[in-house]
Amino acid sequence: MTNATDSWSQLGPGEHVCWQVSSPQEYAQGRRELIAHTARSGARLLIFGGPADGGSSGRPPEILSHAVRREVHEARRSGQRVRVLAGMDHLAHTRQSLDELITHEMDLGELATHGGTSVVCAYSRLLWSPGVIQDVTAVHSRVVGLRPRAAVFRLTRADAESWKLEGSVGLESLRAFSAAVRGALARTPRARLHCGRLDLIDASAWRALVETVMQSRGGSLVLEEANETVCATWRMSGYAAYGAAIEVRG
Repeated sequence: MTNATDSWSQLGPGEHVCWQVSSPQEYAQGRRELIAHTARSGARLLIFGGPADGGSSGRPPEILSHAVRREVHEARRSGQRVRVLAGMDHLAHTRQSLDELITHEMDLGELATHGGTSVVCAYSRLLWSPGVIQDVTAVHSRVVGLRPRAAVFRLTRADAESWKLEGSVGLESLRAFSAAVRGALARTPRARLHCGRLDLIDASAWRALVETVMQSRGGSLVLEEANETVCATWRMSGYAAYGAAIEVRG
């Protein structure tokens, strides 16, 4: 996608979108377009955080995230269809660890998955490092912006007990992959991963997955619908003998 404003007409219920913003002007234009499209659709738009101006809010991200959830739930109770525009420059801090950012993003993703809310998370390229922005895309359903960077894998909610793992996972994506799996296990300790659109997990990623599961408290994973390549790399890795609660099914 080359222009975020072109994508608002495709914004459906339950989507969790990462918008990579290049300038305050781009944010302002995209915000106006989203307001107009939401009004035409009959939904309600909740906006949190201001334009990408190179500074973060001084309030704790946990308090801001709680405010987002509270207002979304109140809007739902009134019977309204809801969209959220979340300015992550103000809802998070650049000093936060990737695990903390992934946790905040998964919280916002829960709003999308369980309530049909459309959530757009705006990240300023003036404030956030390219690597961090790319890493957080792994837990979004879609990425928009001018020449957006995206992770090579994606881990998103499928339903209350399972997740979808898509793409390829290798050495270059281990940091984001481990953080995303930790976030998933924190929400669903006995999780199923639907892998019908997963192309590959290499040996380094299998090791990271095994270590993450073994470090969790009672966590277990079942990888379902895995292709032959994924099944073969699991068998060849030898990690099945480590005793981690991981099962790979074709």
